[in-house]
Amino acid sequence: MEIGTFARTTKQVQEALSYKPDFIELRLDVGHDLDLSGSCSALKDSGVRCTIHLPSNPDWRPIELSQGLLPYIDIGRRLDADLVTIHTTLSSLFYRDEDIDTYLTSLEMAYDAAVESGVPLAVETLGLYYTELRLLFDDFPELKLVLDLGHGQLLATRNRAFAHIEAFDKYIAMVNVHDNKGMDLVQEVLEQKKKRQVSREEIRELALNYDTHLPIGKGKIDFLSLFKKLKQHSYDGKFLLIGGGLSSFDTERETFLELWRDA
Repeated sequence: MEIGTFARTTKQVQEALSYKPDFIELRLDVGHDLDLSGSCSALKDSGVRCTIHLPSNPDWRPIELSQGLLPYIDIGRRLDADLVTIHTTLSSLFYRDEDIDTYLTSLEMAYDAAVESGVPLAVETLGLYYTELRLLFDDFPELKLVLDLGHGQLLATRNRAFAHIEAFDKYIAMVNVHDNKGMDLVQEVLEQKKKRQVSREEIRELALNYDTHLPIGKGKIDFLSLFKKLKQHSYDGKFLLIGGGLSSFDTERETFLELWRDA
């Protein structure tokens, strides 16, 4: 098992290293402040590996995906990252069928570049169902899965991660752990639909508001059952703790390990 934290700035890399994580995720969000050369040197000097989380740029159209991702895949190669995580527009909850088809078509160039460069590329779960992921892995068999337990609870009374573990356990390369009250979103959307038609764009915006990245136990996610399911499928790999921010990493790690032992 490896337990990691994250950093969006060079200063945060130094702070993260003080907690002695097994790995650090470099979050290259739009507007990040990471000196990649300096961060890489600090990681190497400490013997700590990294993963990379690529931006989900609101200005990117699906057709521009490959062109937007290619420079970041090269960064993953240069940093020798254990994993490079990207987002998708695959979810029928939030996107039209046309967007999903375009995404699958436009991903090919970025996927081929990652395979050729030896960069492990993974998609992060967000409102994804079996059919959508099956389409993805059928077309791109070397892709991996970042199982986001918080995202699995958005607009769901039963966390989607249970089904993802059952069907796609062999693809899971990392598990993101953070809490929220995403199941309450179901009732909110149903109430709104009684009054008017609710668009996918509105549902997507509501989901972002519920994606609060809370510490374990501050939301409503049943982590004990999810950890039991992961153990049943022999997963014991990377866990990225992103609830509550970097400063709460030590507390989150203790809480996580206690729940994992009990599962």
